[in-house]
Amino acid sequence: MVIIFGIGTFQAFVIALLLLTKKPKQTANKFLAGFFFVITLYLLHILSYKYDVWMKYPDILFIVALIPLFYGPLLYFYVRSLLGKVITRRMLLLHAIPIVSTYLIFIPFIFQSQELKLIYYSDKYIKLPFYVSVQVFIRHLSAPIYFIWIIKMLRKNRVFLKNTYSSIDNLNLRWMQNLLKGAITLWIIDTIWVYIINYTYLDIPYFYSWYIKCGFVVFILIIGYYGIKQGNVFTSYSPKGSENNKSKDLNNNKLIPDKLAKQHADALINYIQNEKVFLNNELRIQDISIKLNIPVHIISYVINDKLDQNFYDLINNFRIEEIKSRLINPKFENLTIVAIAYDCGFNSKATFNRLFKKYTGTTPTQYKNRSHH
Repeated sequence: MVIIFGIGTFQAFVIALLLLTKKPKQTANKFLAGFFFVITLYLLHILSYKYDVWMKYPDILFIVALIPLFYGPLLYFYVRSLLGKVITRRMLLLHAIPIVSTYLIFIPFIFQSQELKLIYYSDKYIKLPFYVSVQVFIRHLSAPIYFIWIIKMLRKNRVFLKNTYSSIDNLNLRWMQNLLKGAITLWIIDTIWVYIINYTYLDIPYFYSWYIKCGFVVFILIIGYYGIKQGNVFTSYSPKGSENNKSKDLNNNKLIPDKLAKQHADALINYIQNEKVFLNNELRIQDISIKLNIPVHIISYVINDKLDQNFYDLINNFRIEEIKSRLINPKFENLTIVAIAYDCGFNSKATFNRLFKKYTGTTPTQYKNRSHH
């Protein structure tokens, strides 16, 4: 178990260095590098328990015990940066308030005697001062709140993507959303564990918690892998102007008269069919807006309200229909199904297979074989 933590500590440190030196330089990578430097300190802190470093230097607790307070803010600003959202100095200061406040609560620890400091490591929290319980509570509450906040931000962003882009494979951060769900689960388990061993009189060996922490090590290393692999999510268009799309108005308010909306819908469908713009795998709603000379938020409204779908589904429906026609056309017999899918605007085989099954109820191969019989 110690070896696992040692390897995890070293890898966390290396990931931080790789993120800082990764080119092109991105603000998001700086936040994620900070996250992994903090993780490195946390893992070193856990290892210090194994080798009783705390007995000689109990004051290190003041430095590292509250490290989990940094997890949430650093990941939050990492994701926010990936999404192209503005990060101001005022925002950074506001998010630093809980961290600074908790450290201030913990200041009395510094002035305790050596004996009392050692009790913190070896005794139940229920026998320790009230401020200790307060900081432990805040420490374990902080990260899950941020994780849930990030998940909500990612879900909102996914809606924006589907109203803006025809392909989102390279823009989607669903991996982060799934990882955070796992992190929340681990965090809840660890919080319950901390409560049991420190606030009850149950005598449970502490080393059991190492298994939980091993799960956490795996989680952070996966984030590191994706973080290094992840490019800039928005290279050609930033969602920071998504408020201008007036997405809040799409569901409830009529932006234009129904008659005009129907005219725009007909013009939109005719343009997509006649020009076959869906073959462009990087097609955005802005591109169509320019060609039709219709504002983006009006096109979004028409697609949502009159066509009852989003831009992503609209364009991929056209792509699927084009693929279906090519699968039964002798002219394209020399091409593989995947080659046809790429020619029709898909960037990912997995996405193509998933959407084809979703829209047709069958796989591409089954559809092709059935059509030839």
